[in-house]
Amino acid sequence: MTQPLRSALSRAAAILSLCLAAVAPAQAQEQGFLTQRPDVRIWLPPAPPAGSLAQAEDETIYLHTRALLDGPRGAEAAADNVYLPDAVAPRFADALGATLNPKDTPLTLALIGRVVKDAEALVAPVKQSPPPKGTGRVRPFVAFGGRTCPLRPDDYKFHLPETGSYPSTHAALGWIWASVLTALAPDRADRLIARGIAFGDSRVICGFHYKSDVDAGRLAAAALMAREAADPGFQAALAAAKREFDAYRRRP
Repeated sequence: MTQPLRSALSRAAAILSLCLAAVAPAQAQEQGFLTQRPDVRIWLPPAPPAGSLAQAEDETIYLHTRALLDGPRGAEAAADNVYLPDAVAPRFADALGATLNPKDTPLTLALIGRVVKDAEALVAPVKQSPPPKGTGRVRPFVAFGGRTCPLRPDDYKFHLPETGSYPSTHAALGWIWASVLTALAPDRADRLIARGIAFGDSRVICGFHYKSDVDAGRLAAAALMAREAADPGFQAALAAAKREFDAYRRRP
C-alpha cells in the first residue's frame, strides 16, 4: 500500500470515528436505560372517579388557582411549560447554581433525556387519551374551561387538549430533574427538590392538570428513580455525568 493511499485511509477512518461519536449519543438518547420497568398498573392508583371527594377537591383547586395566573406564580408556571432538556435546564439553573447546556454538559443532558424516555414508557399503559378515543382523564381546562397559561407551539404539536391528564408526565419530569441533579450536586439538594416540586405544581397553576395528576406523576417518577439506581447502565452514565458536572463546576 502506498503512503498516499495509507494516509487517505487514515483520514477517512478518523472522519468516520468522529461521525459515529456524534451519532451514538443521539441514538442513545432515543431510548431509556431499562429493558424491564416497574408495572405502573400494579401500584399507581387510578384517577379519582367522577363524583368522588378526591375529584371534588381537584376541581376546587383548579377553579381557585385561576386567580394566580396574573401574578408572579402564574408567570413562573408559564415559564415552566417546557419539556425538552435544553429548555428545562434554565428552569433549574438558580437551584443548581449552574446552567446545563449541550456544549459543556452533554453527558448530563443525555442522562436525563434517557431517564425521561423510561418515564414516558413507564406511564404509557395508564396515560390514555380521553373519550371517545380512550378511557383517559379529560384535562381540567377542557372539562371546565377557564384561563390557562399561554399554549406553546409544542402544546399544539402534541395536541395537549386531546391528550390524557392522568398522570402528569411534566410533574414526573420535574421530579426526575430534581433527583438526578441532587445526585450531581448534593449540596444544592434542598433548592433542587423545591424547584422540582414547584415545576410540577406549575401544571396545576397553568390549568393543564389536576393536583392528583401531579401527585401521581411524582409517585411514578420516585418509583422509577429507585429502579434506575439499580441499573448498571444508569449507574455508569451517572458516574460519567458526575465527573463532567464537577469539571464544569470548577471552571472559573
